[in-house]
Amino acid sequence: MSDITRRDALTAAGMGACFLKFALGSRAFAQSSAKLPDYILRIDELTAALRGQIITDEEWRSGLDQLYAQISLIDLLKDIRFDELATKTGFAEKGVAARPTHFAQGVNGKRLAFWPKLIAVDKGRAIIPHGHTNMVSCHFTLSGRFHLRQYDQIAMSDQSVLVEPSVDRIAMPGDVSSIGERSDNVHWFIAEEPSHTLDIIVTGLDPEAEKTFDILNLDMDEALPQANGQLEVPRLGVSEAVAKYG
Repeated sequence: MSDITRRDALTAAGMGACFLKFALGSRAFAQSSAKLPDYILRIDELTAALRGQIITDEEWRSGLDQLYAQISLIDLLKDIRFDELATKTGFAEKGVAARPTHFAQGVNGKRLAFWPKLIAVDKGRAIIPHGHTNMVSCHFTLSGRFHLRQYDQIAMSDQSVLVEPSVDRIAMPGDVSSIGERSDNVHWFIAEEPSHTLDIIVTGLDPEAEKTFDILNLDMDEALPQANGQLEVPRLGVSEAVAKYG
């Protein structure tokens, strides 16, 4: 690596770290609106920095982990009007039901840099196994209990995606999971009881990409194990995937 390249890399890393520290500690946006909680404005600030390439997707994920560790679950449920929102959302017969939160209205007429949604998954139903392109997301478990699996995306083709297992755990209320552009990019939530998450969705990270985002639905039961522990997983159409895994 040349001195110029190394210096640029260090400068960018330093800017990202400084911004992350500022965003987590700042209340700069707190006075701009009495309608939105401070943590939503901080998420917006972090996401704007991600879109502006001031921080990386991994720094965005780390920042959200740190931020959510400071949030009271009880306060968050009240802020999103959980009981009312969950009642309106209900549950789907297969797969998930989803509804935007009132945060989606943005601040002072300006859309947020992310899309906040409540996701409802009934017992035995699932957020089907899938990966992403040109997007990241974060999932804060609000109620219930999920069996969560995640995988790093190694490579993909029109027929399959090569992945490597990265997470296999139970997600309970207050737990956070997120996806990066490659790391932990594929995820699969199976609800072991009626469950809800607050999703922070960010699409269009590369404005020059052919698609604003894409979803890669995967047939995990037909995965072909590789000698190195990776899995080659066939892709499925959305209706097939929901019918089989939802």
